[in-house]
Amino acid sequence: MKKTFVKIGLLLAVFGLLVGCDNSSSEVVPPSSTSEEVVSSSEEEVKLTEQEYQIAVNYIVRSVPLVLERGVKVPTNVERAEAENPLPTPELKYGDNLLLITAGELKYEDEINGVYLYPEYTVTYSFLEQEPYAGFTFEYDDIGRYFAVPEYPRYEAEYDNGGNPIHTVPPAKAARLYVTIHIEERFTTFNMDMILEPQAIIHDYNLADVRSVPTGSVVRVYGYFNGYFSDWNNGVLCDGDVALGLFKLQEFNHMELGKMYAVVGQFTVYNGLPQLQWIKTVSEVEPADHPTVKEPKAVVVSADDFADQLDIGNELSGPLMHKVGTTVVLNFPLRYKAMLDRDGNAVEPGALELGKHADVVLTGKDSDNFEFEVKLSLNYHMGTDNQAAFRDFFVTNADADIYFTGPLGAYNAINLAPFAFEGTLSLTPPVVS
Repeated sequence: MKKTFVKIGLLLAVFGLLVGCDNSSSEVVPPSSTSEEVVSSSEEEVKLTEQEYQIAVNYIVRSVPLVLERGVKVPTNVERAEAENPLPTPELKYGDNLLLITAGELKYEDEINGVYLYPEYTVTYSFLEQEPYAGFTFEYDDIGRYFAVPEYPRYEAEYDNGGNPIHTVPPAKAARLYVTIHIEERFTTFNMDMILEPQAIIHDYNLADVRSVPTGSVVRVYGYFNGYFSDWNNGVLCDGDVALGLFKLQEFNHMELGKMYAVVGQFTVYNGLPQLQWIKTVSEVEPADHPTVKEPKAVVVSADDFADQLDIGNELSGPLMHKVGTTVVLNFPLRYKAMLDRDGNAVEPGALELGKHADVVLTGKDSDNFEFEVKLSLNYHMGTDNQAAFRDFFVTNADADIYFTGPLGAYNAINLAPFAFEGTLSLTPPVVS
C-alpha cells in the first residue's frame, strides 16, 4: 500500500526524551509553531490497522537517523531509553542547527510474523513555547535543506591581553522540540528534549575590515593559508592581495598551504602588525561556500615602493598596505652582501650551520640610486636541503643581479620570508603584465 504526500527529504536531526501520544491526545502540534502542513491524496488507499500503525510509528522513530548540522550522529530518544545504562539528555555544545526530514517511505518486513508495511509518512515540527525553555525557528538553506535553529543563550566574548576570558557566560537552557509523525489521517507526537549550551557571539570580517575592530575583539576571518613562520609561531591568511597574521599556531600545525580556513581568534596588534592571536578554532572550509574570498594574488613591487617601507615597521602603507604575508614579485634586482647566524653575527657561507635560523643580507637601489638593505630569512623549518640550496645559490651568484618572488615577512621591519628554494630566486627579471 502506498500514499502520496509532499516529500522534502533529508535527515531527521532531533532527539530527546520520548513521550508518545495519538491524535486524541491534548498534545497536538501547536499551529503557531508547526513547520510543515500535511497534504494527503484522494487516491483509494488501504488503511493500516491500529496495530500496524503502532508498529510503523515505533519503527520509524527508531530507524530514522538523527544527525546534527556538522554530521555528528546523536542517539535518538528511543536509543537513549533502551540503552543498557540510560543516556542523559543530549547537550548541544557547538551551536549546531538540527537537520530535519519532512517525509519518507517506510519499508518494514517481518517475515516470521508475515507483516509487511510500506506506508509513506510525513513529519511536522513545533516546540514548547514556555519559559524557561528556549525556542526554535525553522528555515531552509540555499540548497533546500530544512533546519530547526535553536535559540541558544549567547554572549559577547571578551579577553584580556593575556588571552584570559573576562566575559560572563549565561547558563544553559533546556529546549523541547515536538516531532509529529503522520501516517494516513493519524499522527503521533514525540517530545525531544535537549540542553542548549551558551554560544559566544563571533562576528565575521574580511581581512581588510578586521583591522578596524577594537583590539581584543574575538572575530572570525576566512582566507587561504599562505605561510607558516615557525620561528615566530605564526602564520598568515590571504584573501587576494590582503593578508593577516596568525599568532600561536603550534596547536594547529595541520594547516596546509593553499587551503582555505575559517579562523577564530582575538584581534591584536603586535609591533604594529595586525594579527589574530590566542587562536580559538581553525576549520577547513570549502572555497565554493565563500566565493568572495580570493586565492592569494602575487603583488608586483617596485624598488621605490619597497624602499619607502623599510623604516615603517610591520603595518605598511601605500602599495604594500596589508601585504605582509602575501606573495610579492620584486621587479628590481638585489645583490648578495652577507650571511648572518641567528644572533646576527656575520659568517662565511661555508661555515653556515644548517638546521638553525640564519639571514642573508641583500642590497638594492631605488630610482635615486639610494642603496638599501633587506634580509632574506632562512627559517630552519624550511629544512636543511632548502637552506643549503639558498646558500649555494648565493655563493655561486655572489656578484649577480638576483630577483625574488615569495612571501613578504615582517618583524619590526619588512623582510623576505620564503618557505622553499624552488621558484624563489632568479637571475632574470620577472615578466609582469
